[in-house]
Amino acid sequence: MSQPSLPTRSRLGGGVRDAYTATRRFLIRGRRQPDVIFGSVLIPVIFVVLFGYVFGSSISIPGGNYRAYLMPGLFAMSILFNSNNVAVAVATDMSEGVVDRFRTLPIARSAIGVGRSVSSLLLGVPVLMVMILCGLAVGWRVEDGLGNAVLAFLLFELFGFAIGWLGILVGLLAGSAQAADVIISIPTFLLGFISSVFVDPSKMPTWLRLIAYWNPMSAVVTAGRQLFGNTIGPPPSGVWSLDHPIVTTVGLALLIVLIVVPICVRLYSRSTR
Repeated sequence: MSQPSLPTRSRLGGGVRDAYTATRRFLIRGRRQPDVIFGSVLIPVIFVVLFGYVFGSSISIPGGNYRAYLMPGLFAMSILFNSNNVAVAVATDMSEGVVDRFRTLPIARSAIGVGRSVSSLLLGVPVLMVMILCGLAVGWRVEDGLGNAVLAFLLFELFGFAIGWLGILVGLLAGSAQAADVIISIPTFLLGFISSVFVDPSKMPTWLRLIAYWNPMSAVVTAGRQLFGNTIGPPPSGVWSLDHPIVTTVGLALLIVLIVVPICVRLYSRSTR
């Protein structure tokens, strides 16, 4: 005779508690790695100086300040690059036997992934604060009200949560931390630079311009610029994602979560049998 299963509410409550515990564990572990935190904070500052002054001195944006145009892109890029750290951390846990220890615990299989993704966002808050201060120092301003600015950062965080799961997927599939870093660095580099993050794609060759326009990062950055009030002109005609960047970003994030999370949970379950 089979035993009755736990009520759905009990399973859900247990999963939430497990996810909270995993998040807390990863936060404590992250705080004990000051070199990683320092590097995560330093790189965005270098990007602000490098692109805002070194490259930005020769880049013109019609009807706008380039550094005001740049900062929403750098906010999105910092979240995109954070997926690299997630992928490497998950691959490290897989190779060092941490996952084997998790296997012995009676916890929800999704808890570790949720904890990893949420903790990466929370650990990224100091980086975001430093970038905001850098942006204000170089002339970036919120032009459309504090409420819309908060919505912009929440939108970036939603996108970051979804991208974090892609990092988890790469970490689960990669054979080592080095392999995970290489696998995820190439697409994040291309997504970031062949887009509207740093420059206006209208000046690119036709074939490259089309790629940049339909790049999901362009929609994410355009949504941020729209909410911050940092837009420099009307969106290109015929590109639906840039006509509706906020809807596109929310829809893309939810789609990634709906597809990737079950895959990660299944891979995790198989790897811990």
